Amino acid sequence: MSIKDSFTDDEWFLLSAMPGLIGAAMSNAAPSGIIGTIKEMSATMRASAQAKYDHPESELISELITKAANWEEAKEKAADYRERAQAHVKSANVHNREDLQNMAVNDCRTAARLVEERCSEADAKVYKEWTINVARSVAEAAKEGSILGFGGERVSAPERELLSRIEATLGIKSGLLLA
Repeated sequence: MSIKDSFTDDEWFLLSAMPGLIGAAMSNAAPSGIIGTIKEMSATMRASAQAKYDHPESELISELITKAANWEEAKEKAADYRERAQAHVKSANVHNREDLQNMAVNDCRTAARLVEERCSEADAKVYKEWTINVARSVAEAAKEGSILGFGGERVSAPERELLSRIEATLGIKSGLLLA
């Protein structure tokens, strides 16, 4: 029996979609322009995938981060993810960045409860750390308020506030942010 069998299809989607949701919420916390947004999207993908290498012993992370067997399967998974993510955002009545942040924090709370109830203590801790690492990586990926890359701040006040909310929800501190 796979760890995936411990969850319903919707619960598994929530757990696997968390990095993308956290990345979107953090990226939208403070505008960083087109280049900054691209950097933040890249940071979401890198931090999401990095967990498999950082925690090879985690059955949960290994199952959540699986490669598609071929191009067709990858396209099918991406289409399913997009459709389900859009339906989730619509059902949460998200209309602005505050709504998106609230949805992300609420989903973090639900995901934390799920992994605490159905996974080993080690896997639950790794999952929470993974979630925070994604948020932190996105927050640090691009400067906000800069002009052509000059000035601005690496992590804006809205990003620090959202990261703090996520940390409090998950009960884990991520450490100092880059200045």
